[in-house]
Formats: sequence, C-alpha cells, structure tokens
Amino acid sequence: MTQNPWIELESVIRAQLELQVELSLDRHQQFMLKYGLAQCQNVVDIGTGNGLFLRKLAQRHPMIKFHGIDDKAHMIEEAKSRSETNVDWTQADALDESVQTMLGTTDGILMRYFVLHMPNTSISLPQILSRVRPGTYVWIFDLDTDYCVCEPEQDAYNSFVDLVRSFCDKNSVQIRTGSMLPPILEATGFEIQEVCAEPFNNQEIDPKLFAEYLFREATLYHHFLEGTHSSEKLREIEHFFFEVMDRDMHFVQYGMAMIGAVKNRF
Repeated sequence: MTQNPWIELESVIRAQLELQVELSLDRHQQFMLKYGLAQCQNVVDIGTGNGLFLRKLAQRHPMIKFHGIDDKAHMIEEAKSRSETNVDWTQADALDESVQTMLGTTDGILMRYFVLHMPNTSISLPQILSRVRPGTYVWIFDLDTDYCVCEPEQDAYNSFVDLVRSFCDKNSVQIRTGSMLPPILEATGFEIQEVCAEPFNNQEIDPKLFAEYLFREATLYHHFLEGTHSSEKLREIEHFFFEVMDRDMHFVQYGMAMIGAVKNRF
C-alpha cells in the first residue's frame, strides 16, 4: 500500500463521491431547507472534497454565497475546475486561523462525511466551532453504525459493518454520530433542532445503485485495512449485495445520521 491510499484509490473514490451526491443531494438539501438554509447568505462547507455536492447546491441557490474548504490539495484543485459564480474554494485545515475567522462571519456551516475523518471529535469539533456566532445554522450528515440495519440478519452484512467499524477504530474515529455529537454541540452553545436516521436504504434508493454504493464502500474500507481489494470476506459481501439482497425480502439500511442545529449562545 502506498503512503497515501486516498491518492492510490483516487478514481474509485471519485466514482463513489459522484454516486454519493447523486443519491443524497435532494434529501440533504431538503433537510438543510427545513433547518435554516433559506435564511442564510453565506454557507461554509467544511470537508468539501471535490466540491461536486456544493456546486450542485450552489446552482440551486444562486442568491447564497458558498465557500468550500478541504485540506487535500488534489480535491481543491478538482473543485476549482467547477466554476460557479457563487462558490469559492480554499485548501486549508478546519482548525486554521483563516478558517476560524471565516466561520465567525458565516451564517451556515455544512459538514458532510467530515466527522468520519476527524479524530478526537470531542476536542476538535468545539475548537472548529468556537467562534461561530449566535444564529448560525449547522447541518451534519455522517456515518452512524447505530443506524445500520439488516432484517433479517445476514452474516455478510455484519461483516460489512465490521469493516466500517474496524476502519474507524484503527483511525481513532468516533462514528456514533447521532448520540455523540448532540451533547458536544449543546456544550458549544448550539440548540439541537433534529437528530434522525437518514433513510439511506434499499426501499428508498434504487437497489442496483444501493448495492453498488455499499460494495464500493466495502472495497475502500477493506483496502485501507488490508492493503488489498480481494478476499473471501469481500466476495461474500459482494454476493449478498448483488445476488441475495432483495427489497421484497430484506430491509437493508446503511447507517447515516442527519443533524440540524443552530447556535444560540457563545
């Protein structure tokens, strides 16, 4: 495995990001609108990745100024190729002074699948949000294995969830988003508006696209953990997702949490 698996698997990750946006854009936008997006003039997306989601969101809301931030140079370079007059892009760490200053002047903060890559969440998240002014909305969409469901239970799906948990354990990432983040946000001066499971399941999403998304997730996590994208475990997971999983016989949900909050005090 190379020093940087994100670069090594760039094409796979790009395909996954594109599918992720295709599957979640409408749902995430509706949740943001429910909790303050229409009242915002400036929105900062922390961990914007290649900027695809933010560009599409900006196209739908031309009166809002958006700013995408990511610490990976190749992601920001790709994002900058997506030209929208109401979006700016910056390569920076979320804890950089320049970002802290920006967050102190915005009225909306988006974090999609950012907490998953943020170790020591209970320390770093309050630091990131320390200068956010009252009235600022925050929307968080992230992994939460508490919401992973497979009914009836299947060994292959349990193996898939174990891959996700093992990756997070190895990287000291806490992923019980729905239960862990609200107390942190409240201690930082936020009022929680809603915490819920995203309906990211084989009943709401096209089964073929859902299977493709889940198996690509499994392949990525397996590669990060084992340095390979081939094993008997992966073959069993692939068989379940593509050959066995049926929406008439199985309810399968990938655990995602959605959190809406607003800052009400320093």
